[in-house]
Amino acid sequence: MVSLLIAVVVMAIVFDYINGFHDAANAIATVVSTGVLPIRTAVLLAGVLNFFGAVTGTAVAKTIATGFADPASVTQAVVLAALIGASTWNLITWWFGIPSSSSHALVGGLAGAVVAHAGLSAFKWGALVQKVLVPLVASPTIGFVVAFFAMLGLVWIARGNWPRLALGALGALAIGVVSWALWHGDDIGLALAKSTLETRLVMGLGVLFLIAVPMLYGARPSLVHSHSRRLQLLSASMMAFGHGSNDAQKSMGIITLALVAFVTTGHAQPEWMPSWVMPADADHVPTWVIFSCALAIALGTAAGGTRIIKTMGTKIIRITPIQGFAAETAGALTILGASHLGIPVSTTHVINAAIMGVGASRRVSAVRWGVAGNILIAWVVTLPFSAGLAWLTMKLLAALGA
Repeated sequence: MVSLLIAVVVMAIVFDYINGFHDAANAIATVVSTGVLPIRTAVLLAGVLNFFGAVTGTAVAKTIATGFADPASVTQAVVLAALIGASTWNLITWWFGIPSSSSHALVGGLAGAVVAHAGLSAFKWGALVQKVLVPLVASPTIGFVVAFFAMLGLVWIARGNWPRLALGALGALAIGVVSWALWHGDDIGLALAKSTLETRLVMGLGVLFLIAVPMLYGARPSLVHSHSRRLQLLSASMMAFGHGSNDAQKSMGIITLALVAFVTTGHAQPEWMPSWVMPADADHVPTWVIFSCALAIALGTAAGGTRIIKTMGTKIIRITPIQGFAAETAGALTILGASHLGIPVSTTHVINAAIMGVGASRRVSAVRWGVAGNILIAWVVTLPFSAGLAWLTMKLLAALGA
C-alpha cells in the first residue's frame, strides 16, 4: 500500500508539471504575442513567479483535499485514477492547442474515480455546484466584464479629451486620498500588516492601473504603444504569480487527500517514514508538499506550451500591448480574489474571457468567435470527459486488484 501511495504522489507531481506547460499560456500568451518578451524569457519568468505564487497560501489546496469527497471513502487507487484521467485530458487538449481547464479536469477526474469506487453518494455534488459550476460561469464573466471596462477606460485615458472639470475633480480626489492616507498612516499600516498577500497584490494591481493614467493620458500612439509594453511586463508578472497561487494548490490538495486517506483507511505510517511527511489532518498541507508542487508547476511552466500560446495570443484576437495590459490586469485581479477565497477557478477560463473582453471593447467583430466557440465547448466538456476517463481508469485498476 505504501508503494501505491508513492505512485500517487509521483503522479500528482507529474500532473502538476503537465499543468505547468499546459497552462503556461495563461500567464505569457499576450506578452509573447505582442513581442514584449521572447518566448524563452517569458516562460522562465513565468516559471519563477509561478513558484513564488504557489507558496503563498493553501486555501485552494484545503478545498480540494476536503471539499469534494470524504477522505474515509477515498483510496489510493481512487486518487491515482483521478490524476490519470485529468492528466490524459490535459495532454489531449494540449496536443490540439485547446486552452482547457486543468482545474476542472482534476475535479472531474476526482468525481469519476470516487463514483466508480463508492457510488454516486460518495461525491459531494453540492460542493461541485458551489465551488466549480458557479465559478465556471462567474469567473470568466467577471474577467470579461472587468477587462472590457478596463480597456474602455484605458482608451478614454489615451485619447486625452477629458473635460477640464473632470480633470480637476480627479486631481482633487487624488489629493484627498493622499492626505487621508498620510493622516491615517498608522491605521493603514496595521491593516496592511494583517491583510493577506492576495489582498496586497490586488491593491498593487490597482496602483499599477493608476500609474497607467499619467503615462497614457493624451500620449501619441507611439508613446501609448511603448508605455503599454512596460506596463504589460508588470501585469504579466502579476498574472503568472496569480496562476501559481491557484493552480499549484490543486496538486497540493490531491496529495494531502491521498496522505490523509492512507491513515484514515487504517494503514499505519511506516517506521522509516519521518513524522513530518504525514499531515495532522486534511486542513494542514505539509511543507514538503507545498514546495514539491510549487517546483513542479514552475518547471512545467518553464518548459513552455507554444501550441496554446498561439491560440490565446493570436487566434482569439490580434492583441496589442495595451489590450494585453488590460486583459492581464483583469485576469490577475479575478484569480487572486479566488485564491483568497479558496475557490479553485480555472485560470484558463479567466484569461481567455479577459482577452475576449478587451477585443469586444473595440468592436464585437474583433473577436474571432468561431475560435472562442471551440474554446467554450472545451470548457463545457472538460468535466464530463475527464470524469469518464477517470471512471474507466478506476475500473481498470480495480480489475487489476489495486
